Amino acid sequence: MQHRDPSPEDNGFIQPAEFTFGGEQPAQAEFQQARTRAAAAQKDPRSRQILPVAVGAGLLLALVGVFWGLPQLVEKPRPQLPAAQTADTQTGAPKKIETSPYSEAEMAKQRREVQKVLQDILILQEELEERQIDLWAGEEFSAARALAEEADGIYRQRKFMQALEKYREALAAMQALRDGIPERIEKHLAEGNEALDRGDAKAAHTAFDLVLVISEDHPRGVKGKARAEKLPEAWEHFTQGKTAFGKNDLDAARDALKKSLAVDPQTRPARELLPRVLAAITERDYSEAMSAGYAAIADENFSAAKKFFQKAQALKPQAEDPAAGLQQAANGLERQRIDQLFSRARQQEAAEEWHAAAENYRKLQAMDSSLVSAITGKARAEARAQLDDQLQELLEDPLSLSGGKRNRYARDVLADARKLDSGTPRLQGQIEQLENALTKALIPIPVRLQSDTSTSVTIYHVGRLGNFAEREITLKPGRYTAVGTREGYRDVRREFTVDPTGEPPIVVIQCAEKINGVNNS
Repeated sequence: MQHRDPSPEDNGFIQPAEFTFGGEQPAQAEFQQARTRAAAAQKDPRSRQILPVAVGAGLLLALVGVFWGLPQLVEKPRPQLPAAQTADTQTGAPKKIETSPYSEAEMAKQRREVQKVLQDILILQEELEERQIDLWAGEEFSAARALAEEADGIYRQRKFMQALEKYREALAAMQALRDGIPERIEKHLAEGNEALDRGDAKAAHTAFDLVLVISEDHPRGVKGKARAEKLPEAWEHFTQGKTAFGKNDLDAARDALKKSLAVDPQTRPARELLPRVLAAITERDYSEAMSAGYAAIADENFSAAKKFFQKAQALKPQAEDPAAGLQQAANGLERQRIDQLFSRARQQEAAEEWHAAAENYRKLQAMDSSLVSAITGKARAEARAQLDDQLQELLEDPLSLSGGKRNRYARDVLADARKLDSGTPRLQGQIEQLENALTKALIPIPVRLQSDTSTSVTIYHVGRLGNFAEREITLKPGRYTAVGTREGYRDVRREFTVDPTGEPPIVVIQCAEKINGVNNS
């Protein structure tokens, strides 16, 4: 900021007082003497002719005294330096001031100090006026200027030290206004923010406008002004959210408050209310999840109960009730699974699916080793599964039953099956089929053998039959191997089956391939 010289036309600046010094008195005396001589001449008729000349000469002497003698007696004042005019307050008549060189020097020094303080006042006054102080501290500024004007009055009385103190007091008042600008800005910022917090857009605009008047482009003032522009919309959403919360319409309250913060994230009432709304929503959802979980347990829908309790636990991780509910759901699920496994195992036993039933009983025993029903069921199912396997194996190869060992084994299995027969269709069928197979396995069946009379025929496990062209023998059902041998010829093997369910077989055995013929080929 640059200082500008004060102009007499600018009433906003403090002007130094006009004053006269004692050197004017000789000139005034001379002027008074001239006026006296002119009056005497008017009374004397003889002097009327020379009266105009005498008056003119007196006036001329007075002017010479003013314009030549006065500057010699009075020190030339500095520019803008106030002057004081003294007078006898009792008589009102001018009184000549006797001064000494030392006194004149002291007064000159005091006037210089006044001029310096006055210069500081003018600079500070200009700075404050540029900040439009009349808008934010008009009364204080007027009081400071009144101090300066009071100092002017004292200065005119030539009381320079008292005037200097008063000027300094005015300067201090203006300095206090300037130094108090940061505090005043903070005060208006606080007022603006308070207005924002109570939804008073007009008061907020007023406060932040004052901040920007005092300090143009102040960051927090600009930010507050912008928030004041958004306040009506943000406050409308906040009011809707607050009303909805009062009616316990929590979802609507949450949505409205989020809209308010979307307009202005610094809306303090919305920021304070939203956590309360969210906490209420959490509590509501938690209570609903817990109630639904216990209702599902009552309906034995343990899978649904588990989901509800898990939701409640996610909403309030520190709560203990969801863990207890989850344990109940887990126990219910386990009991339900046990019941399901028992039911399935029994159904499989009824259907004589012994291996599947045994597997489910093993699962039950793994879940709870103390389940007696699972232990006995497993033993029963495994025994029946083993018997079923034995019966199936014998029935799948009935031709093997004609052998002594195999036949005895089959009869033992049949005896075990008869002991366990509980009227189940599958077991009864297996018993009957095995009995028929054992009976048929002991009935010989005629078998026709054909040869060339040169081949010696032998049947394993039956005996040597010798050479023949055709022969019929009886054999029990089973698998047989016939071997033909002839000297000079390659041996032949014929495997055949005697099946009581089919036609009697015809077996041809003869050695036709010469060994020498083969080697020569």
